[in-house]
Amino acid sequence: MVVTGVVFSGLIACTSSNNTGDLWSRSYIAPFERVVDAVIDALEDEGYLVEADRENGRITAEPSRNSPGQQPALAIKVVEKGGKVLVDVQTRAGVSDSMPRGSRIETSIVEFFHELELRLQGLKD
Repeated sequence: MVVTGVVFSGLIACTSSNNTGDLWSRSYIAPFERVVDAVIDALEDEGYLVEADRENGRITAEPSRNSPGQQPALAIKVVEKGGKVLVDVQTRAGVSDSMPRGSRIETSIVEFFHELELRLQGLKD
């Protein structure tokens, strides 16, 4: 019973690692397609209008008029690298220029990654 708990905890811990040292990137041990789908679902649930090139892992997200608060427009790249899947988030130039910089954008990115990790751990559909 103890071994099962240790193994289960290890699997969840390995799902995400922020070993890039960057608030705007995360790497996951999960299939590429699953990560792309989870990124799209997380963005849509956050009120974004999403356009995706699933095959190349390129995703753009524009805040909808109904989205809560001010959200930045995002460009996300999902790439398989070294047995992991890297998710890299950037704000889109020009579109988000009128939005206040700093903590609100960072909060949006942290919230996005939280939603993404819940999906990849199977805790949220």
